[in-house]
Amino acid sequence: MKVTPEQIQISCPACATPMMTEVWRLVDVGQQPDLKRQLLRGQLNVATCPNCSNLTAVAAPLAYHDPDKELFLILVPTQLGLSGDDQQKAVGELTNLVLNSLPAEQRKGYLFQPKTFFSMDSLRTDVLRAEGITDEMMQDQREKSQLILDLLPQLADEASLKKLVEDNKDRFDYEFFLYITASIEQAKEDNQQDLVEQLTALRSKLQELVGPAPAPPREEMEGAITREELIERLLSFKNEEEFKTLVAVARPALDYQFYQLLTSQIEAAESQGEQDKARELTELRSKILDLAEELDREAREALDRGAALLRQILDSEDMEATALQNIEQIDAAFLTALEASIMAADESGEQETLETLNKLKEHIVSLLEERMPPEMRLINQLLSTRDREGRNALLQEQQDLINEDFIKLLDLIVHDLRSQGQEDAAAHLTDVVEEVKTMVQAQGTDSTEEQDSQESPP
Repeated sequence: MKVTPEQIQISCPACATPMMTEVWRLVDVGQQPDLKRQLLRGQLNVATCPNCSNLTAVAAPLAYHDPDKELFLILVPTQLGLSGDDQQKAVGELTNLVLNSLPAEQRKGYLFQPKTFFSMDSLRTDVLRAEGITDEMMQDQREKSQLILDLLPQLADEASLKKLVEDNKDRFDYEFFLYITASIEQAKEDNQQDLVEQLTALRSKLQELVGPAPAPPREEMEGAITREELIERLLSFKNEEEFKTLVAVARPALDYQFYQLLTSQIEAAESQGEQDKARELTELRSKILDLAEELDREAREALDRGAALLRQILDSEDMEATALQNIEQIDAAFLTALEASIMAADESGEQETLETLNKLKEHIVSLLEERMPPEMRLINQLLSTRDREGRNALLQEQQDLINEDFIKLLDLIVHDLRSQGQEDAAAHLTDVVEEVKTMVQAQGTDSTEEQDSQESPP
């Protein structure tokens, strides 16, 4: 059940004009995702005075609910001056509001333990953290925003602007210009034409004073593809399944810089009057955002299933037997949950739990190795063997697997490990490749010598 905003009357703090305004008490991302965007952009529960156009943030209790992330936050603004009892009453009312808006099967335990905030900024920060935005990224954005606010008033005073630019010359990099471009795009969406013109003029003036910001190195991704090439390739796909596959493979590259680049291309197309191209790029951005969100949700669901299976195995009377019974469900998400549990037990000093988890890991690795093809089993053993002598012993034991095809398989796995950012494992396996090549060459030499010996006349 969708919740609608309440109509309340307030007075403009600037000119005392009474006015009616909408106030939302619940932002449920699952039911009304657009409200999340308004909240993050500081547009939710903001009143505009009809007399003086002053913007006023309305202080009101608010519940934020994201069912996919199982995130339930409550805002009780300090401006309201509520007593402790009244704060608890407000939290209780908002909790009931959320529960009553959901069908019974969606009322989960986390809804009874909301996290309470006393300022909109602190709540917004927690929402961003849940989206994977780090504190460092937020601080960087705040610093860029503040620098723009400092620069804008100096547009009319060239001497002051030049001094401010000189004082901050190291900060005008590629990412800063992308940030200005994104700010222009946002101002356009908000119909803030004056701000669009000011930001556009500022960008032009900065490019004149410091020159065009050098583009960052063309970062290579899967298959040596850059962000620019990724956009071109995504535009070229007509087959839906191929499009989804490419987005899934390139998911780590769909980051802040990727969307900034896509936004700048949209703006460039619009400024050049290429409306069809701008529309195509805008639709591409929306499609990628929706698919990336779907992929992230599926990943979270997989991790939840992995964690649930891990609890089931740990709670069973015979862990090894239960693991064997569920071997078909043991996947990368399960192993991720297991590794996370091992790290948590190690950090908290729970030695008994740590030993149990490590024992379970050894058993599961053994079960998985038994199901592997011989070549993959050998590679897995080589990855876990750090000393050269141990690897040579393994290779000698399984010489029948060592050939040119095995080297090609190793090379492919090294490439995959590097593309996943697993540099240590890739470097380790690169050493193994060289050892295998040496062995194959030696085998070839021995074979040639044996053949020559057989062909030589007595």
